[in-house]
Amino acid sequence: MNSDVHHHAITERYRERLAQRAVRGGAARIPGLPEWSAGKSLEWMDSAGVERALLSPAARGFGAGSADEVLSFARAAHEELLDLRDRHPERFGVLTPLPLPSLDASLDHVRRALRHDEVDGVSLLTQYAGRHVGEPVWDDLLEVLDEEGALVHVHPTAPAGAPLRDHLGPHLVEYTFDTTRVAVLLAKRRAFTRFPRIRWVFAHGGGTLPYVAGRLDDPPGTIDGGDGFADLLRTSHFDSALLGRPALAALTAFAGADRVVFGSDAPFIHGERASRLLDDFTAALAS
Repeated sequence: MNSDVHHHAITERYRERLAQRAVRGGAARIPGLPEWSAGKSLEWMDSAGVERALLSPAARGFGAGSADEVLSFARAAHEELLDLRDRHPERFGVLTPLPLPSLDASLDHVRRALRHDEVDGVSLLTQYAGRHVGEPVWDDLLEVLDEEGALVHVHPTAPAGAPLRDHLGPHLVEYTFDTTRVAVLLAKRRAFTRFPRIRWVFAHGGGTLPYVAGRLDDPPGTIDGGDGFADLLRTSHFDSALLGRPALAALTAFAGADRVVFGSDAPFIHGERASRLLDDFTAALAS
């Protein structure tokens, strides 16, 4: 297997910054994050036959705070990812996080990261400060990403107002629907045809997109009157993170096996569960 496009690097400095932000915000603690190290990731990659992983931070900590805070937070994470790549250039790549919702800072960051730092692509969350990717407010960013022909990985985050400590947790339900919302919004606003050089990768199989595709096909051949599914599929891939065999069957029927790429969601998924999901992915693409 060549690449893992959905692989999180949770460095100790990133963990410390989250804790400091929580203290400044008056929170007694932050939700736990799994242990991570470059060595453990490389060990797992070797065991799974993964040659290279594109690293991104976890979703937590981005999109909130003052403009200076979000810029500092994103830049620190970016530099840590570059350091990991430079120490393991054959094994790690970088999907850089952005200091959104600070748009001007993000435009500068994208250009520098792609041109000077030569990162593999950009890690976008589904929404920042309650504004989803695909809304008009972010069109200038999409224009720059299109100019650069950027690889853009869309990762879900908890929508504004989502309960963070209920018995379900936003990662179980809201994440899938937030990813779906972004894909549909981009199509409705014809972003796939207006910005055709962006190479989209939607996490977790595009959420519920394969399931709701039939109800979105109105008028026929469009996604709720916007771009069609052919436009979306021409410019998009979908990672396999957390998809078992039934979901992979639906996704490959919807998008085709050639549009499905491997995503581990490490280190959130590990051990026997990671092995089972990897087996499911291998079997789905072989069938």
